[in-house]
Amino acid sequence: MNIRWKPNAEFPDPRFYDGISLREYEQLAARRAELLTLTGEAVNDYVNDDELCFDEEEGLFPLRARLSGEAYVGSVAYASGVDPLGFRIMIEVRLTEIGEESADYLGLELTWFARTTEAEFDLWGIDSTAL
Repeated sequence: MNIRWKPNAEFPDPRFYDGISLREYEQLAARRAELLTLTGEAVNDYVNDDELCFDEEEGLFPLRARLSGEAYVGSVAYASGVDPLGFRIMIEVRLTEIGEESADYLGLELTWFARTTEAEFDLWGIDSTAL
């Protein structure tokens, strides 16, 4: 399955935590396209992993067959940390379900880390939830 960004979905207003400065946020936000590309790749890896997303097995969640193939960013938050020193960006991705209204089905919260505003983004983890 190839997940794609939902057309015309608006990017949410960011939230700030733990002392991130406006300048740091602006530098990280300038890299939004890069981060969305990485996030899209990570989401696709997740939904195509047979140990994380399932076929038609009864009683398991999530089921790949119920995904519409579209996703959008539900929320984004930025935080500055001292242990370890660097920045965390938390992106909540909402994947929609097949159906007339494309209701939300699966939520994935991806936590990215960068040592500086210019450093490579490392994926720290993905948490999932039923929506």
